Amino acid sequence: MKTDRTGMLLTALASGILVTGSFALGLFAGPERALEDRLFTRKDIDPRIVILVIDSESIHSIGQWPWPREVYAQIFAKLSKHPPLGVGFDVILSEESRLGKQDDAAFARTLSSTPFPVVMPREENPPLLPLPLFREKPTVSLGQVQFVVDPDGVVRSAQLADSFAWQNAKLLSPSLENPPKTPSRIVFRGAPGDFRTVSVLELLTDESVAASLEGKLVLIGATASDLHDEQVVPTSNGKAMSGVELQAHAIQMLARGESLVPISRGLMMLILLLSALCAGASFIFLSRASNAIATNSLLGIVSLGAALLLFDIGIIANLLHLALAWIVSTASLFAYRYFITERSRREMRQAFSKYVSRDILEEILRDPSKVKLGGDEKEATVFFSDVRGFTTLSESLTATGLVQFLNKYLTRMTDIALARRGVVDKYIGDAIMAFWGAPLDNPRQAEDAVEASLEMIDALAAFNGESAANGEPPIDIGIGLNTGPVVAGNMGSNERFDYTVMGDTVNLASRLESQTKTYGVHILAAEATIKALPEGKYVVRELDKIKVKGKKLPATIYEIAENAKRETVKSILPFFNQARDLYYHGEFSRAAELFKKILSDHVDAPSKLLFERCEHFLAEPPEKWEGVYEFKTK
Repeated sequence: MKTDRTGMLLTALASGILVTGSFALGLFAGPERALEDRLFTRKDIDPRIVILVIDSESIHSIGQWPWPREVYAQIFAKLSKHPPLGVGFDVILSEESRLGKQDDAAFARTLSSTPFPVVMPREENPPLLPLPLFREKPTVSLGQVQFVVDPDGVVRSAQLADSFAWQNAKLLSPSLENPPKTPSRIVFRGAPGDFRTVSVLELLTDESVAASLEGKLVLIGATASDLHDEQVVPTSNGKAMSGVELQAHAIQMLARGESLVPISRGLMMLILLLSALCAGASFIFLSRASNAIATNSLLGIVSLGAALLLFDIGIIANLLHLALAWIVSTASLFAYRYFITERSRREMRQAFSKYVSRDILEEILRDPSKVKLGGDEKEATVFFSDVRGFTTLSESLTATGLVQFLNKYLTRMTDIALARRGVVDKYIGDAIMAFWGAPLDNPRQAEDAVEASLEMIDALAAFNGESAANGEPPIDIGIGLNTGPVVAGNMGSNERFDYTVMGDTVNLASRLESQTKTYGVHILAAEATIKALPEGKYVVRELDKIKVKGKKLPATIYEIAENAKRETVKSILPFFNQARDLYYHGEFSRAAELFKKILSDHVDAPSKLLFERCEHFLAEPPEKWEGVYEFKTK
């Protein structure tokens, strides 16, 4: 059959415009960054850069962190015997020593006599600077240390103008001029741990260590995991990189004049459009579809290979959209030829509307392959609620009356969850499980879940009023919320399955719902949910640090005050926070006094619980108190 060349040319052009538009709008930026991360390869590490690490062994041997400033004085004194090229001191000493001014003065005196330049860090957001007696020394310069964390939590770039890395790079290459004015991609030359490291403890106990550092650029920074100065980087491969080693990669890049720069937006758009048109040309001039597909596959591989070579010399081509240009154009042209030749329309649709929500149905219709076992990793906010005193309720109603009562309650609460874009997963007797953030991404998922929870508490009061008019008993509910990674998808057998979410995030949300009875509150949320909320919009108070049954790691739990309690919680919050912190630090007597003072003027269940716990611990002191209360039951 004669090929409609005009139609194919228009199809190729439309495919090119589609992919080019996607690139121009910044779509698929996350997957593109993740793809580019895999292009980094191990290269030589500058032997002039050595990291003097504050590791767990050093902290264990030297003592409690933060260290006395006298320890830093000893470190610099050791280095002064065999002067390094310079020292990048990646520790912000922005507050006075807990040992007093004389401790600070000891380090300041050592800084005054160091025979090498020292670069100290500063932060811009929030603004943090070393104390004046440290930074106002002739040998000391400052550089900002903050990196850019992408939405997926990976550090790929930094603002290098007037940075800590730039100041140190100039020590290695004094001829450096004109630092980049905009955030720059970092050239990573290896994985975490590739730079040479020396422990602070080794330096202080072995005289030969300082001699081995003579003439080197020494970077001092924390690698102990407890200090949490680490970031995920493109070359992490499951292992975070310490902040000081991240600085080392940036320093080496600057010192060697390396860069990693994307192809200009205009040129990249032109390349994408031409790639799609080249794919169209194959179908126009080759009569067999299989030959056109093979040709386009080869040309696509060649173009991607060229993009890989460009990356190696510091030029970034958008690999994902480049591949899409060939794939989308080839697929579109194949479909066009196939349907024009066969003169038939094929549709695939299955009726799931009776079994799944409308959102899930739309997702399935866009991609029928989702109707299978398994799932995808998602970030979701999980909700559990439960009726308190269900046994008493069931004893006061007939079986038929109980079913009718629960149906009215569950309908009211379900409508609220769905109106707030939630997915009601299942009913477990009188309990409801719902979630936000799957199957469709929801950037305000935590806020939607909290709004739904608050509306449910308000609706409960109206529901109880209606129940009282009908001679039915009032009920109360508890709600647990948690935000985090889940596996979302169709779970079950090959013959029967449901769309649901699973994972540790779900388990903790369920445990929090159970603990609402313990703390006498309506809504308990995990820390991840609180961090995802707009600051200041809700009345939130940190209640406790706990270990729930079945969990090894502690969780910080928060109450989200319902509308009826907002003002009360606000009024007692400063006193409660003070008392709770005393309780965390094991000062049970002082904490109990403050909790008692709160209770003398207010009825507050969390204060009462913590007051009683303080009284118990005063009578029976815990063996090893770390501020975390461990529950033995669910």
